[in-house]
Amino acid sequence: MKKIFSIAPIALFIILTSFEAEAKTETTKTKIVIEGVKSKQYEINTSKSTIVWKGKAVTHSQTGNLSVNSGNFTLENNSVVSGTIEIDMTSLTVSSIPPESENNAKLVEHLKTDDFFNVAKFPTATLTITDGSDMNNIKANITIKGLTEEITFTLSSAKKNGVITLTSSLKIDRTKFDVTYSSGNFFENLGDHLIHDEFELNVTLVST
Repeated sequence: MKKIFSIAPIALFIILTSFEAEAKTETTKTKIVIEGVKSKQYEINTSKSTIVWKGKAVTHSQTGNLSVNSGNFTLENNSVVSGTIEIDMTSLTVSSIPPESENNAKLVEHLKTDDFFNVAKFPTATLTITDGSDMNNIKANITIKGLTEEITFTLSSAKKNGVITLTSSLKIDRTKFDVTYSSGNFFENLGDHLIHDEFELNVTLVST
């Protein structure tokens, strides 16, 4: 009987220590939920946010960058419930060709014409989140060349030192925005000049 009572305090200490460790773990987890704020709007830091585009042809691909003019997003219970960004189409650059090359300037100029994005008439594009309840299936409206289409994508978020960063890769069918140049769905016998209809936007949005 004495042995039983001598072991009991040790067992009790182990149980209490276990509960204390679990409580600390739960406290740590709750910090992930944006400091417990139910709803908070963040402005986008345009100087730190980036958009990288990528287009593919039959024999090669091209990449470049676009700038963010402005934007904001609202977080609620660690989900993005709303958000809007404005993209500066006049900022379009090409990074896959050396900047000093004549071909770089020619491609940039061509992409800015009506064959592609007609930036003189449509200097901005916008993306507005319409349903962010499921971060793996974000719904948004994107407007390019004055035409609006709904797209879906996965959105990831990270928090460091109070700064929220959102990242996503968007796949967009350019032909839905009247960008049909060298599209196999609109022209025949293009051969090596065929350009795929789908292009990518790899977006990183950093909050202020």
